[in-house]
Amino acid sequence: MTRVFDSFSWRQLFFMLFVLIVLGESATEIIGEIAEGQSLADMADDIAMFLISLAVVVMFALEYWRQQRALTELREKFENSRGKLAAVDAETPQIASQYRQVMQKQFDAWKLTASEQDVVLGLLKGLSFREVAEIRETREKTVRQQATNVYRKAGVAGRHELAGWFFEDLLQSPAGGNDHR
Repeated sequence: MTRVFDSFSWRQLFFMLFVLIVLGESATEIIGEIAEGQSLADMADDIAMFLISLAVVVMFALEYWRQQRALTELREKFENSRGKLAAVDAETPQIASQYRQVMQKQFDAWKLTASEQDVVLGLLKGLSFREVAEIRETREKTVRQQATNVYRKAGVAGRHELAGWFFEDLLQSPAGGNDHR
């Protein structure tokens, strides 16, 4: 019974209850009129009400079963996605470590100091010069100078080109083609 409450709104349930009452009342009327020997023509209104109520009940039942099937499919897809996400989550530290190694090789190729490497990481995370300075407990002017040194050593014009340098390969299609913008 809980599943019914989960699938239908209260308005639908009250309407369904009303229809079931009408259905039961119509059936009782028809049985009583048959017992009294009334003709089908005299019972036409009760028969029509019974058939309409029965059709509404059948429609509600079919909709309920359709919703239950759809809900089951969604739950299966959700669990499947959860499993895939868990597999990706398990790989994430390994991938991050590998990418950090690639970054370190590039830092070494550019001959960046440890302070300059910290500045690059802060900038790649989207931090402002002031925020990087606060984290590193240094002055903003120092961070700006270190960033300028990094740009010169990397041969880029600024922070956006620097970020692009590190993320360009990640944004290419798996086949190695160019991004179709």
